[in-house]
Amino acid sequence: MTDADPTHGSAQSAEDPAEWAEPSPARVQRAPGPGRPLLALLAAVIGGAGVAGLAHLAVRTPSGQRLDQLILTGAQYHEGALASLADLASRSVSVPVSIGILVAALLLVLVRRRPGLLLPLLALVVGANLTTQVIKHFVLTRDALGPGIEITPNSFPSGHTTLAAAAMVALVLASGRLRPVLALLGAAWTASVGIGTLVLGWHRPSDVVGAILVVAAWTFLVLAADGAHTLSRRAKLARSAARGGRGRRRAGTPGSDGTLPAPTGRLADRIVALLLAAAGIGGLALGALTAVELQLPLVLTDPAQQDTAYTATAAVIVGGTSLWMALVLALRTPELPRG
Repeated sequence: MTDADPTHGSAQSAEDPAEWAEPSPARVQRAPGPGRPLLALLAAVIGGAGVAGLAHLAVRTPSGQRLDQLILTGAQYHEGALASLADLASRSVSVPVSIGILVAALLLVLVRRRPGLLLPLLALVVGANLTTQVIKHFVLTRDALGPGIEITPNSFPSGHTTLAAAAMVALVLASGRLRPVLALLGAAWTASVGIGTLVLGWHRPSDVVGAILVVAAWTFLVLAADGAHTLSRRAKLARSAARGGRGRRRAGTPGSDGTLPAPTGRLADRIVALLLAAAGIGGLALGALTAVELQLPLVLTDPAQQDTAYTATAAVIVGGTSLWMALVLALRTPELPRG
């Protein structure tokens, strides 16, 4: 930010200096390409396919139901610090708490003067929760397909986990400088809620993983749409400047060569994204390595198999949630500076 040039006369010096600030060369860059929105769209498609595949495996196949039952039993009998923390986190999920998180997201949007975020975040939260309820109550029906399987109504995906994950990612996307910290906390809290629903016996493991995939798919879809909209705005501003911009320009608008002030991406976002990605890949790898220790056929009453299956699932939930939040930071198209 620079002061107004006094040589331009008293009328121009009365203008707000921030409105006429000329960015330094280090703060100027060409408009980014469509890579992030396209990758986000691809991630949304993969997430949606994951929901469909998991629903078929866990609800409509005998082997999937047996694995679900084995993991759930192991979670209910598991003891330790992780189970206690997950229990506490899952009990914090309620309508008032979720509304509080969403109100905090709304306040951040208003304080940061980013009203354009309201519609995408609303679409994310409503779309994810509506999708979960439609799948659970209108798309899937559950029948016990083998001995030892509890006969219960369909519970795929988990409404508790969907609510927690959607509210938390909305808060992350609404924030500015707090985004890296909230992404770390959000990944930890969402994973704890998911594991806690298993420990408390509220949901099967596929319900939790399915809910995270639903929210992730909606998150990436919103990131793709919002990113495309942001790039369209940048291109429009650049074309406008190329047609006739002259003299000093307002902050957040392009120069005559089609450049714009660098968008508001931050090094902290990239560092935290790398940390979360490392944790995510590590968690998924640990889950896979632990799962291969399971011997077939699965014995639902075997405590060793129950514990192994639960440990592998907990690692997958932590890893998947961390990787999802890392991709949220990495695929979010940087916002245009306010003009």
